[in-house]
Amino acid sequence: MASLYRDAREALKDSDFKPKKRLGQNFLVHESVLDAIMRLVEPAPEDEILEIGPGLGSLTRRLVESGARRIFAVEVDPKLVAKLRESDLTAHSSLELIHGDILELPLESILPERSIKLVANLPYSISTPVLFRLFELRERFSFFVLMVQREVAERMASAPGTKTYGALSVWCQIYGRIVAKVPVAPEAFYPRPKVRSMVLKIELRSEPLIAADEIAVMQGLVRASFGQRRKTLLNNLTGGLKRPRGEIERLLRAQNIDPMRRGETLAVDEFVRLARAIQVLRIPASNESD
Repeated sequence: MASLYRDAREALKDSDFKPKKRLGQNFLVHESVLDAIMRLVEPAPEDEILEIGPGLGSLTRRLVESGARRIFAVEVDPKLVAKLRESDLTAHSSLELIHGDILELPLESILPERSIKLVANLPYSISTPVLFRLFELRERFSFFVLMVQREVAERMASAPGTKTYGALSVWCQIYGRIVAKVPVAPEAFYPRPKVRSMVLKIELRSEPLIAADEIAVMQGLVRASFGQRRKTLLNNLTGGLKRPRGEIERLLRAQNIDPMRRGETLAVDEFVRLARAIQVLRIPASNESD
């Protein structure tokens, strides 16, 4: 840790670059955490890997030195991009450094069509929209290794009936399953953040639990179900789906779901069954993600 910490301080000391809180610019300086991430990524010579948020390049260096075929490193901050381009990392022909916002880049045309690995350090402010973007491109990836704030990790991994179970939990389980968790203390970063983080490995399903034409219905259903957590499904769906109360009650009972239950008690397979029933009945649902 001492070496990486010193390197990070030196890299920033004589620079006009100042880490930005809004971009979650806390740079990983703990060797054991890097070791853990590399074990989860398991880079092999035939691999192509997308890294989101290389920062000062500590993980990027490990990836290029692993011998992986190609590394796509996407960085939004122009000053960090300049630093990376000035470093000896550019001597590695396998590295393709891309300056851009992961939410706006045309990844479909940048990434290979074959399935690749993804490793990312996601700031709290954009973690949810980035996850939804990545889920939309699920076919391009074999798995995700993600560094996120612990609060986000808990939401992603939550089970029905818990306080943190919500829309993000449902969507993560529709597209994949969490197979590994690595807690990361604030001391592993420079500058040190005030929050704890966690690394998650998500194996993606060969096919999501819902079909492409059911996504819009599921989005409306999930958003309505968690709209007001203290309300029953019957009340939330009556208002959220804008359908008669009796129709919603019959729909729920037909799926063996008690209308008096709350949204956070529904398992993912129950959401899937309910979405398909709504699709069959052609009940309108908003197509906005949650």
